[in-house]
Amino acid sequence: MRQHEPLGRPPVQVPGCEGCAELAVRRDEARARYDRSAETDANVLLRQHQRRDHATGAPGPARTRRVFRYVPYVIAQDQSAEPEYEARCVSGDETECGAESGVRHDPAAVEEWQRWHTQETRHFRYRRSFGDYSVLEPLEEVPG
Repeated sequence: MRQHEPLGRPPVQVPGCEGCAELAVRRDEARARYDRSAETDANVLLRQHQRRDHATGAPGPARTRRVFRYVPYVIAQDQSAEPEYEARCVSGDETECGAESGVRHDPAAVEEWQRWHTQETRHFRYRRSFGDYSVLEPLEEVPG
């Protein structure tokens, strides 16, 4: 049965190791983008790298070497689809007004509807929503 080490703290790079340094930079960049999934992926790869390349006399059968290819992606707004904006009036003590702007492709149109609705009803509280489509695009690697 395979024993798993407790995850706890993130792994620390081994000084002077280029592999560790590359994965630590990848983790730091993901953390700076608030991309927790990519940060976790970098930690997993760093632990695997350390077990494979920095293990000292680890007991058990010889390990087979596997190569993992990491392809970084950027999440971008899909330019082929227009974003959608809308607002709903949530004014009211017991129940919400519930009037809605309808879906618009321009935030200014929703803001204008809010102004009109406030003038007509004296309602001042709205729930605004924004929706768009996103695509994952491979991050272009700069040749070194």
